[in-house]
Amino acid sequence: MIIGKTIALRPLDRRHSERTRGWANDPRLAQFLDRAWPVGDAEHEEWFSSLSKNKDHLYLAIETLESEKHVGNIWLWGIDWRHRKAELRIVIGETDCGRGIGSEAIGLLCSHGFERLNLHKIYAYVLGANPRARCAFEKAGFSIEGTLKEDRWVGDCYSDVYLLANIANPPKD
Repeated sequence: MIIGKTIALRPLDRRHSERTRGWANDPRLAQFLDRAWPVGDAEHEEWFSSLSKNKDHLYLAIETLESEKHVGNIWLWGIDWRHRKAELRIVIGETDCGRGIGSEAIGLLCSHGFERLNLHKIYAYVLGANPRARCAFEKAGFSIEGTLKEDRWVGDCYSDVYLLANIANPPKD
């Protein structure tokens, strides 16, 4: 468990399963998760069962410290142990959990990734159609490395995608 000021990051387990599936099937979140179709029972169970078998990702639930309410998930995806990098993904599924939780979770997972997993770089793809996510990443120390123009179909139009990254001990200018 990773503890912050207002949240804790805990290993994803069975008690987080249905809420996680609900967020994946929520139309307002599905577009930001790049989900084209709802997640069915069998697909969800297969995904959930595979979590403990793969060594190239780390899935964590975001819970409030005050009430231990499950408000989102955050994960390192495609951990590349040779090049010491990983993609960070996050979903805040509860709208009533307060502001700043996303950036706090991102900061906590980056610290864990750099200090405990010995990663050098953590990066994220953020939709231009999701400016709150971009702000959360920037607040947590990420900076833009590039823009993929009109890269994803979101809603009824194409959206740019920003590639943001955070590097452990970046070189001094």
